[in-house]
This record gives sequence, C-alpha cells and structure tokens, in this order.
Amino acid sequence: MIFSGIQIGLIEIFILIVFGFALRFTNKEYNSIDLLTFFWTLFTILTLIWEVSFICNYRNTNMLSTELIKNNEHVWTNTYNITYIIPWKLSHIFYAEYGAYADREYMTIRDDWSRVIEGSHAIICGMFSFFALLFKRSKLNNKYYICLAVAMGSQLMNSILYMINYFNQCKDPESLNFNTTQFPTGKYLEKRPFMYVNIFWTIMPLLIIIDLILFTYNSYFKKSKQDLKSEYKLNLIE
Repeated sequence: MIFSGIQIGLIEIFILIVFGFALRFTNKEYNSIDLLTFFWTLFTILTLIWEVSFICNYRNTNMLSTELIKNNEHVWTNTYNITYIIPWKLSHIFYAEYGAYADREYMTIRDDWSRVIEGSHAIICGMFSFFALLFKRSKLNNKYYICLAVAMGSQLMNSILYMINYFNQCKDPESLNFNTTQFPTGKYLEKRPFMYVNIFWTIMPLLIIIDLILFTYNSYFKKSKQDLKSEYKLNLIE
C-alpha cells in the first residue's frame, strides 16, 4: 500500500492514540493522569525513538534532505509504502524534510548542533518521560511527579534555547539558516512553515508545568486546611 508522507504521519499519530487508550484501559493508574499530560508524555517518548534514529542515521538523512532541495520535492506529497509508519523509518523522512525546509543545521555534517539538541532532548526529556509513566504504573506517585517535572521543565528550556538560537541564525550571514531569497523566512517564518511545529514543544510542557504547580498548590492548601481542622478539634477536646 502506498501513502503520502502526511498520511504516514497521521497514521503514526492515530496508532499512538490507540496505543495510549489501550494503556489507560489496561492500567487504572494511568486514568488518574489527565489526557493532555498523558498523551504528550507518551508522544515525548515516541519523539525519543525518532531522535535516536535521526542521530544514528544522520548521514542518510542529510543525503535525503539534499535530494529534496535539488528536486524541489516535499516529504508530505511524496509517496511511501506502509512500512514507513515504523518510527525509525518515519524519523528518516521527517527530519529530512525539516532539514531541507526548516532548519538546515539538521542537514549539515560540519557541526553537531542539531544532534546536541536532539540528543539532549532524547536523554533528558524522553527518558524522564518514560520513567514517569513507569513510576506511575508502579504507584510511585512522588517519583512520577519528579520525573514528569524534570522532563517537561527540560523540554520547555530546550525549546526556548533552540528557538532563540535559531532566530539569531536567521540574522547571521555565516549561518545556513540565514534569511535569503533562496531560503526565505518571511516576516513570521511563514516561508518556513515546518518551524511552527516547535510551538507544541513550547506550549505543551508549559501547560503541564502550570498544571503541576496548581496541583501542588491545591494539595498543599487542602492538607493545611485539614491540619487546621484537626488542631481545632484537638484544642476543643483539651
């Protein structure tokens, strides 16, 4: 069966959603996690697989990026067989498109900036997300919250630092990402629309962090209120 690149991506996300609901059905501990946090944590783990595949297959991804630019093609409209839903194969075409039309540091072999970004995200964000769900499954809630906070905090910082550096590169004539007529940015990066995917890696961890803060505050407030009631009852008895 043959599918376009965008269809392959949608199928992959659909499989992740089905897998996620299957996990929640088979383990009641996961049902206590709100859907946004659960599925973004699961997606971060999937991203770990993509990132490791990108690092291990870096040169081949570089070659595909070059071919896409040379032939003026896009992964989204090119066709692939069904095996490309396998994460490490999807990673190959996903990062090739990103390197060709979003961030060309991802298709250069002269430095390792892109691999540092992806590798640090995989090691810190991906692994801590994995351990978070593992601890939640084992009912180790304190460790779950610690790992989730580390994963999302690191992801947010990783995204912010990456985007600031990228904007600086767009103004640097020595950078591959410099704004030129051959590789324009547009006023709001509309000429490089694939860059907008980074919004998710900024907004989603931020929302989860805010939720964690509110949860901690509410838990502390309820505990303090209960302690005051217990102290009041004790004083009455005395």
